[in-house]
Amino acid sequence: MARKKRYSGHYCKVCGEILPNERFSGKGHAAHICKKCARKPLKERQEDIAISRIGHAYMHPNLSRQNRLMLERYAHSDSDRVRQAAVDALAGFSGGFAPNGTEDRDGADDDEWDVTDSEAWDGIDDEIPF
Repeated sequence: MARKKRYSGHYCKVCGEILPNERFSGKGHAAHICKKCARKPLKERQEDIAISRIGHAYMHPNLSRQNRLMLERYAHSDSDRVRQAAVDALAGFSGGFAPNGTEDRDGADDDEWDVTDSEAWDGIDDEIPF
């Protein structure tokens, strides 16, 4: 039995929509750019793609090193829209690196709570109630 498709049509990487096949030109299918977005000026199209990539990176709970480098490159972009979106996304990821090599969004550090610290155990009963 064949697997059911998740959606019908193609994804446009500029506008971020799933559109029917008729909305794509012959080369647009492979490039994932619909006819409407293909008519946009190249600079505007590149800005839309960059903002879409920034949004996709921000959806993940942890920021990989590759995505962080991408956001830092976009933070120095000539476009005001792209630069502002990248700076806002980087501000959301203000923490240190997590043990798996990614950066935590909430900034929690694993070394904040030390198991051997006696003050951390204050208020915890030594006896188990059961």
